[in-house]
Amino acid sequence: MLKKGFVRWGIILAVISLLLRAVAGPAWIEQYYSRGFFQLFRMFWDTLLTSWFPMALMYVLLFILLLRFSRAVYRWTKLKGINRLWSFIAGLLGFAGWGVFTFLLLWGYNYGRIPVEQKLGLELSPPEREALQAQIKLEATTLASLRAQIPEATDAALTAAHFPNDMEEQLSLGLEEVLTYYNYPVVGKVRGRRLYPKGIFLRFSSAGLYLPWTGEGHVDGGLLLLQQPYTMAHELAHGYGFGDEGTCSFWSYLTAFRVEDPALKYAIRLGYWRRLAAGWARADQEGYQAFRATLAPGMIADLEAINANNAAYPDIMPRFRDAAYDSYLKAQGIAEGMQNYGKVVLLVEAWRKNASPFLEDAQQRGAE
Repeated sequence: MLKKGFVRWGIILAVISLLLRAVAGPAWIEQYYSRGFFQLFRMFWDTLLTSWFPMALMYVLLFILLLRFSRAVYRWTKLKGINRLWSFIAGLLGFAGWGVFTFLLLWGYNYGRIPVEQKLGLELSPPEREALQAQIKLEATTLASLRAQIPEATDAALTAAHFPNDMEEQLSLGLEEVLTYYNYPVVGKVRGRRLYPKGIFLRFSSAGLYLPWTGEGHVDGGLLLLQQPYTMAHELAHGYGFGDEGTCSFWSYLTAFRVEDPALKYAIRLGYWRRLAAGWARADQEGYQAFRATLAPGMIADLEAINANNAAYPDIMPRFRDAAYDSYLKAQGIAEGMQNYGKVVLLVEAWRKNASPFLEDAQQRGAE
């Protein structure tokens, strides 16, 4: 049978951690958790383990959980009657309790920190349709210019050969520079891992995952290299203490202005552009398609390659996935749920209004 202490302490610690989450205000979480305890955790965890471990720790965690589960099932089958029922209920309660407690302790409280738009003084408002379309066109022109700077790029879709071998390192350094510029602490070194088998996230309408229990970000191994920079920078941002999905995509976009490799710059900004263009396509499919036909051939080839790759991994239970993750985000204090992903557009377009100091600093560093 399960040890009573495991179940008891799991429930007690979960209740305490949830109560703390309910009463702690954003300012308290920002100062004492996000900029305090969490930074200490990153420093020790990354120094002692993730910085040198040769593969994703998720594999190790899954192996350990599988062993523990197998052992629990074996012991459970040896029980009879009420003891078997109690063991099952107690096991679920204990596991859930420890899961909630460790999730919040290792990362989850970051959902309650002061919103980035408040720290940066950004006023968020939905852009007008005409303004948004104008920005999509302007960004497309910039993308064409960036793509022309990629060595040996042709009108065919970009391949792995166009991207640097140290992509993770460059993205990490670029993101750290962005966060440092905006006075956010950067401690430790968050790892970005490719996870296999291919499609493990893509088949659930996702592309990556940050796992608090391993402290690492992950991208689906089935993503094209062309898609990975935007997603990986997003997951790395989670690792540096941000729960909000739109915020992490915002930091990912800004990373494009700090990395030096032109393929990484292009891929990140293409990821954001696709988010912008999706809004136009939903509102006016005919108008969007007419504009899309005017894009540079190489960019069209990249978009078609991404669409073809995504189609190779059809969703499994998309409605269930959306409902479950929507509920999860709302439980973490993200009132808009799944719509939070679209917040990146509001953040970026508000940021553009006062982006000059950041861009000038980037130019001085030689990254723009």
